Amino acid sequence: MFDQRSLNRIHILDGATGTNLLSEGLKPGESPSILNLRNPTAVYEIQKAYVDAGAGIIMTNTFSANPFNIPPRQLSDVIEQGIRIARKASQGRARIWGDIGPLSELIEPYGPLKVNQGRRIYASIFKVFRQHGVRDFFIETFTSISEAKLAFTCASPFARRIAVALSLQDNLHTLMGEIPESIAVTFDALGAAAIGINCTAPEIIVQALERMKGYTSRPLIAKPNAGRVVIKRNEVRNSLSDRQLAGYFRDFVKAGAGMIGGCCGTTPQYIRMISREKLPPLPVRRGSGNFVCSGRGVLNIDATDTIIVGERLNPSGRKKLRAAMQRDDYSIYGADAMNQERAGADVLDVNAYLAEQDEIITIGKAVDIVSRSSKLPIALDCQNLEAAVAVMERYPGVGILNSVPARERELKKWLPAIKKYGFKVVVSLVGRAVPRTVNERLSNARTVLKIADQIGFRRRDIIFDPLVFALATDPDQVTMTLRTVAELRRRRLKTILGLSNVSYGLPCRSLINASFAAAAINAGVNFVIVNPLDPQVAAIIAAGRALFQNNMEEYLVWAQEYEKRNRTISVSADTATTAGETNSELTQAIVRGRTERIEVLTDRLLKTKIKPQLLIDKHISRALHIVGDNYESGKMFIPDLLHSAEAAKRSLAVIRRHMPGKRKKGRILLATVQGDIHDIGKNIAGMVFESAGYEVIDLGKDVLTRRIIEAVKRHKPEVLGLSALLTTTMPVMEHVISELKRNRLPVKVIIGGPNVSVEYARKIGADGAARNALDGLRILRSML
Repeated sequence: MFDQRSLNRIHILDGATGTNLLSEGLKPGESPSILNLRNPTAVYEIQKAYVDAGAGIIMTNTFSANPFNIPPRQLSDVIEQGIRIARKASQGRARIWGDIGPLSELIEPYGPLKVNQGRRIYASIFKVFRQHGVRDFFIETFTSISEAKLAFTCASPFARRIAVALSLQDNLHTLMGEIPESIAVTFDALGAAAIGINCTAPEIIVQALERMKGYTSRPLIAKPNAGRVVIKRNEVRNSLSDRQLAGYFRDFVKAGAGMIGGCCGTTPQYIRMISREKLPPLPVRRGSGNFVCSGRGVLNIDATDTIIVGERLNPSGRKKLRAAMQRDDYSIYGADAMNQERAGADVLDVNAYLAEQDEIITIGKAVDIVSRSSKLPIALDCQNLEAAVAVMERYPGVGILNSVPARERELKKWLPAIKKYGFKVVVSLVGRAVPRTVNERLSNARTVLKIADQIGFRRRDIIFDPLVFALATDPDQVTMTLRTVAELRRRRLKTILGLSNVSYGLPCRSLINASFAAAAINAGVNFVIVNPLDPQVAAIIAAGRALFQNNMEEYLVWAQEYEKRNRTISVSADTATTAGETNSELTQAIVRGRTERIEVLTDRLLKTKIKPQLLIDKHISRALHIVGDNYESGKMFIPDLLHSAEAAKRSLAVIRRHMPGKRKKGRILLATVQGDIHDIGKNIAGMVFESAGYEVIDLGKDVLTRRIIEAVKRHKPEVLGLSALLTTTMPVMEHVISELKRNRLPVKVIIGGPNVSVEYARKIGADGAARNALDGLRILRSML
């Protein structure tokens, strides 16, 4: 963390390295880090130029130094030499931070890279930095909170300070659909020294920081690109000059940035311009709340209103859910998550414990589908610490761990892990014995606070469960529970109650639960675990908020929507639908990416004697059309797209068994061009194309032009898809097209990547340009 004095001033960072080294012996698509060994003078000169320009912090030239980009035998040398060069360039005038970027593969469940493998790679990289005296790290250009979180937790044992910056699309979401507020909350909870946005257009960064500054008191980071990539006079360049980009400086400061530098396309001249600006002291910011979040939604748990925790995602007592899990079908988790969110839940309690199954696997699958289906944060209900850690490590946000008993052994075992991942915790006030009185409960609470203080676990992140017993067997305990809630509230401590326990064994349980909810709200409870689909309970909670928490405005809104909501909310998970979808279960399953019953649903339709091609056109193509529209409008993101594509592929596999000898729609050959090792976008495109019924042959990444030409001759595809992420490798696509013409191969060519355009496609002789997989699918349909 910065000290208070440092927090109140603006730090000038350096600018781009890679784009300034393209003329220094760097081959197309090669990692700029390799120049630490091959041309250290060039690296030194650009870094010294940034120091001379006024940068107070410079990054080691190691952003892409990982085993996917650098031969493993050279990796340690590349990092060590990068540190030496930066120290020499700084001349004691600038601080040195180790620069770390994302790996070149998507991490499970969205890609082939295993979490354990990613953890080992990151830990080995940070260890090298620590061995050579670097303990400050800049983790940047991540497009997934989950991977950035993995890198952060791997860095923590080796670090003094860690700054984190993610990249956003123009819709102010990461590639995985996460929002700026969630980035701020997640890395604030993890203890980042600074949090922000990089490798993004400057106007998008300003908007993002404005949204983030209310969710963290940490310094914010602005490292913009020099505008967007454009093509002018047959050259690929950035759209903003140094002076134009420097004009955003005051906007960054106003938005709360305390660390300002540059990313792709920026130069020492830009850094000189902003370092000469009068640097005003930053206003002291203090967090205005205590937050939990998913990747797509944030909740302040210090809010005055009672927070509703949806209880239905639990196989205990739900035979239907239990049976579905036993056949590896987790679709009910997704459907019920959506239903509870629509019904007014604020948090979703997720339990996936079955004694006969591995909880690490079951809870991982359940949380994954809940995260894709709902914007609500989770309360993770785990029996096993190893299972809880596996979820907390990957979860794209900050949740609540539910729950830990108020016993010293369990608290000292669980709290450090929960703290490491920034989660909040529910502590059940069960000590060595089940408490019967208010004083016994309060004594257990004091034990919890004492141990939490020893561990450094914040009191504000603890939620006490005073225990709810069945009214039918122990009526006096209802009063004890409510009195404990009131006493803890008076001490400014948070409480939670599982309301439905009170009605166990009684008829008309909903009436008892609703009455108890009103009493609990009156006593000051902060959270209630309930079934939000129960209209009586939902009505009483809304009324209780109005009566006891002065929230009349929300109640009136709720009352006006009451009948409408009851008409649209289905208690049954099987009948859940999404706006814009057809009534076909198969279509719905593909849109939602539910792969568990795809084969059964497809077989069921085929048995109705529908022709296979009509099934494809009416159901699968319809589903992919909906997915495309939702993706374009920002309602769906890469994870949704991947799951929908997988579901469609499984359905097509079943249909093809009924279409013997029938060729697919067309053959597509894909390749990431020579010098470019980034193939995540191409891999996603391949999945989408296959899911739409095309045959896909994928040559991989860094593919020689000669090999592409040979593959076109051998496979005779209707379309060749060429991918390039880097502006430096885009000219290779033009070379491939010229070789196709020279060899008189009449294949149609689509170029793909974030920087391609119709203008560039026209210039190099390509037939289309796709910035993403769904663009490519639309172009394919028009061609074939």
